[in-house]
Amino acid sequence: MSTSTYSQTPFPSSCAPSTDCLSPHSDVSTQNGSSQPEDVAGYITHVPGDPAISLLSDDVHAHLSHHLETPLLDELYEKLWLVAKKSSRNIDPLHTQKVKGRSIVPTEDPRLHLTWHRDRIYIKPVPVFLLNYEFWTTYLQASSSSGFDGSIAVGFLRSYALLVPHRLDFMLAKEAHLIPDDVKDWPQWSKFISHFRHLPDESVARRYRYGQLRLSRLNWAVRIFRPQHTRTVWFYEIPHWSTTSFVSRAIVPLLFVFAGISLALSSMQVALSVPTDDPWFHGLGESGLQNIGRAFWVFSIAVILGWVALWTLLLGIPIAILLWQVSWGLRREKRRAGVSGA
Repeated sequence: MSTSTYSQTPFPSSCAPSTDCLSPHSDVSTQNGSSQPEDVAGYITHVPGDPAISLLSDDVHAHLSHHLETPLLDELYEKLWLVAKKSSRNIDPLHTQKVKGRSIVPTEDPRLHLTWHRDRIYIKPVPVFLLNYEFWTTYLQASSSSGFDGSIAVGFLRSYALLVPHRLDFMLAKEAHLIPDDVKDWPQWSKFISHFRHLPDESVARRYRYGQLRLSRLNWAVRIFRPQHTRTVWFYEIPHWSTTSFVSRAIVPLLFVFAGISLALSSMQVALSVPTDDPWFHGLGESGLQNIGRAFWVFSIAVILGWVALWTLLLGIPIAILLWQVSWGLRREKRRAGVSGA
């Protein structure tokens, strides 16, 4: 996890979609009085958007950590380049996600934000407190008492600047409940999020120096590197929650393998057992029998070669792409190490 805290609020107060004013009170006075002070007229004494969370520094820090921190990805950061493209701009807008056939799945788990698997991508909705200027100045700057790393919040909103850069993306985000009702319309969102779009990687937490992450590759990263923060040593996120769904997904490739092996064995059996003593073949003569046997043999060998070529493509292409991506990551990492060393 990055140890630097963002030093200033990235947007002006005039662009803040959430205009709630925070009621000023100290931790000591609040603890000596009631544990949950009542809202004063025109002010709130809770985290914007979360009435159950008080503005005590400890409560705010715990709330921010729960909603934004990604300790597992932080632990894997030095090795993520092996399984992902190290580019913070590798984030498709929501309309492009739709073009690629992916459904948008909202999730409150920050470690799933911007991870995708097959035909779906997981995206965490924008918390209301990140739209409030006063909350930023009080709890997310370097001088704040919460002690939370504000660069995580900056990186999170920068990812939204790439996810929702157009009016169509804004409409899709609203349909998927990714943007809260505090944001009234597209012009308001556009003015607010534009302040995050061009921030450099040095301003954001390390997780957001990567963009989208493929869930299947994160599963392999967990299996290989065994990070301490993982829930299970086999999966980054468990893909199946019932035996039925697991069997239904596994049965198709298993049947394909079985059919391919059966076809190859049948072809070899035909090639080795061309009938030469059957009465039906007696009228063809020796040369005719040889031609038929040769034709059967050639066809069987062609089927076997086709089967081998098919499996070579099915296995070889993904392996070649994986090796190319790993070599690309190695070259990029060496260049980066050379630049930093110089």
